[in-house]
Amino acid sequence: MPGVDLNYFMRQASKLTEKLEQRKKELAEETVEGQAGDGRVKVVATGAGDVRSIKIAPEVLQAGDVEMMEDLIAAAVNAALTQARELSERELGKISGGLKIPGITG
Repeated sequence: MPGVDLNYFMRQASKLTEKLEQRKKELAEETVEGQAGDGRVKVVATGAGDVRSIKIAPEVLQAGDVEMMEDLIAAAVNAALTQARELSERELGKISGGLKIPGITG
């Protein structure tokens, strides 16, 4: 195609990929929190979707209801991971202009 500088486009794509990869590394250090049971179970996860900590209020443990505890933990983990996914999509979308790049933006 006349007038099209493919090298320019390749450089731009490479710069975009570098920016996205850098932001992904930064997101791995940022945290979000998911809660369940009116805050009795709290889960902290990174923007990369890794769970960092789980806090369970003593009254949940003392209740002795294992099924309820399992449900609360699952709900809090899911809430944290949803927030992590939304953070990642929002932040990477700012760089990519909303463009979905397989393996990088989701």
